[in-house]
Amino acid sequence: MNINATLLGQTLAFVIFVAICWKYVWPPIIAIMEEREKRIADGLEAAKKADDSLEEAQLAFDQEMNKAKAEAAEILEKANSRASQIVNDATEKAEVEAEKILSSASKTIENDVNKAKEELRQKMSELIIDTSEKILGDEIGPEKHQELLKKAAAEL
Repeated sequence: MNINATLLGQTLAFVIFVAICWKYVWPPIIAIMEEREKRIADGLEAAKKADDSLEEAQLAFDQEMNKAKAEAAEILEKANSRASQIVNDATEKAEVEAEKILSSASKTIENDVNKAKEELRQKMSELIIDTSEKILGDEIGPEKHQELLKKAAAEL
């Protein structure tokens, strides 16, 4: 046995093995690897697109949220303004009503005081006349009565 022939036989067997692998085994493996590489690349691209879409959606969400917050603040400001206006209007109406009530009460009190003064004058004059009659001992006539009334009213 010759080492060269063995070596040459092994080399030939190896070349045939490589050729068979190159022709029948290697192309399906390469195809599977290329397909897998393509799927991975597509997945990475889809993930990048999804990430970009997520960022855009987040920006749109933030803009809408800021807009909604601004609108809510504006509505709240309007509501507070309207509430203040309602309170001011109610306060003004209450002040006007209180002034009317005080004016009416003042007039009523003034009328009652004048009425009471008049009644007191009348009773006082009757008391004076009765006292004068008792002191003088004679009856006072209508003329004398009017004169005494005027005099008593002037003194009061």
